[in-house]
Amino acid sequence: MRTLALMSVLLLSACEKIDYIELVPSEVVFKQPNNEKWMEAKAMARNGVRAVKARVAWSVKDPAVATVNEKGLLKPVADGETEVVAKIGDVEARVPVTVIYVDHIEVEPKQLTLKEGAEASKLTVKAFRKNGKPITDRSVTLTSGDKKIVTIVGSGEIMPLDPGSTTVNVQVDGASASVQVTVEADKTIKR
Repeated sequence: MRTLALMSVLLLSACEKIDYIELVPSEVVFKQPNNEKWMEAKAMARNGVRAVKARVAWSVKDPAVATVNEKGLLKPVADGETEVVAKIGDVEARVPVTVIYVDHIEVEPKQLTLKEGAEASKLTVKAFRKNGKPITDRSVTLTSGDKKIVTIVGSGEIMPLDPGSTTVNVQVDGASASVQVTVEADKTIKR
């Protein structure tokens, strides 16, 4: 009798009916190369019962944009759009995946001449995706090549200190550019 009950449970669990798959999250957006997201697939019957023993086969439509392992760990590869696909038998579900990477930046001006002792000056930095669309939600990092000539203050302003020339490196995520900065001597300052 006990064996018969065990066999019925095994048969029932092996024949779980799956009508649709719920995927969580319902959309994925990656903004950094080191991001990753665990996908969860809930195999569901029409009556609302979850099939807990269903095995999910994971894939992505375009592996050049993102990858997913057999357990549902999704990782970005390159800027673009794709879909992550969960499949159980003939039933599948898809979730859009968008990878938004900074491909290149534009900095204005490309050369800057400041006067010793003058106010700090701000650069205009624009970040762009591979497809040319602008990205406005990223932070800009400026680094002075010679902190005796210029230093970075406030929210990314270049403060002239002593006469000379140096480079200010501009970085947004993985994209970078540089600006040549010259600080001219203030002739009214006695040395």
